[in-house]
Amino acid sequence: MKTLIILAALAATALSAPAPAPRPQDVDFSGLDFSSDDLSTGPDFGTTKESIPLSKPATSDIVEDIKDDPATPIRKLRRDVKAILKRVPGDCAPQPINNGPQFINLEPVPWQEAVEAAYPPTNPSTLGPYKKVFDGLRGSVSQIGYRGLTTIHAYDINACKTLCDKKAQCLGFNFYVERDPSLDPGDLCPNPSIITNYKCTLWSFPFLAGAADNIGQTRRQFKVVIAASVGYVKPYAASNLANFTSYGQDLYGSINAPLLNGDNTYLGVKSYPNADVNVDYFEPAVCAAACDAQTAYNSRHHASTPCQYKACNFFDAYVVLKDGKAQGLTCTLYTWTWADSYAVNGGQVRSDGVYKVANSYTYTNSRLPAPPYIDTCPV
Repeated sequence: MKTLIILAALAATALSAPAPAPRPQDVDFSGLDFSSDDLSTGPDFGTTKESIPLSKPATSDIVEDIKDDPATPIRKLRRDVKAILKRVPGDCAPQPINNGPQFINLEPVPWQEAVEAAYPPTNPSTLGPYKKVFDGLRGSVSQIGYRGLTTIHAYDINACKTLCDKKAQCLGFNFYVERDPSLDPGDLCPNPSIITNYKCTLWSFPFLAGAADNIGQTRRQFKVVIAASVGYVKPYAASNLANFTSYGQDLYGSINAPLLNGDNTYLGVKSYPNADVNVDYFEPAVCAAACDAQTAYNSRHHASTPCQYKACNFFDAYVVLKDGKAQGLTCTLYTWTWADSYAVNGGQVRSDGVYKVANSYTYTNSRLPAPPYIDTCPV
């Protein structure tokens, strides 16, 4: 199985606060082995309402994944992941009517201009805990973490916010206006009349403007386009986990720790979803399970230090975004607890894109903390 990737001291441009000294881990975000082939990245065109359940991994799957592919700083190759596009032929079936304001008899660009004139990009910068990350775009969000779509009968971002408030694990919403066909385009109706739909999609991973790259499609002769798209995200509500205490705050970036008395406390990294564990929402409990599983693995595999093994006492759970799109949940594991002042890795610029860190939360083993090295030999 292909694995997660770490490069020690890899030279790269970093979008991070100045670090006081070189860090031994320097996670290469471009090498993290996310695999999301089986996860939805957004609604199919023509969808007016749907709810997508969370993909929750069993703890046993996380443990088995660590056994097969433990967290390691050794670099291996990564796979490329491509979304599968679905197309269904049209049969001229009538599509649901939206009773909201309509913009009819307009070609795609004039339609977008009319919608943008009616709904300019002046939505508030915050809505309660939500922060606006883009406004006035001509694309909708497409990435992993899709939780569902609801069609609303007006341009009402507060109605969309309320849906996210009520949805478990919802961390963001995208509200937009879409130019849809009144009939499912087919041979007998290649370019039907227009329906203007007001759509709200919910997401369990954060996103930035780059994620709003779904600009529509051509269905026979009808062009589906989008306008007045606005996106909001909110912080994760951190809480203590079983056997782990949360620092509680969303940190600037991921932890980038120095050596401790000459010793590297960094154990390695795991990223999800991967080939064995599907995770389509931000859940630090997955990292907690990986941390404990890594300790158990190390206790059974420590031939290089016959009397000692390293215990996982601390982890940083965060989301890596590539060009604005969430790639998944990342867990970096450590033997030592590090203060938030070491959360300096805000992102990186790589040859294949710009990587940023979001939702960085740290957790410490709340049981009697194990020393970084546990002695297994009798006295």
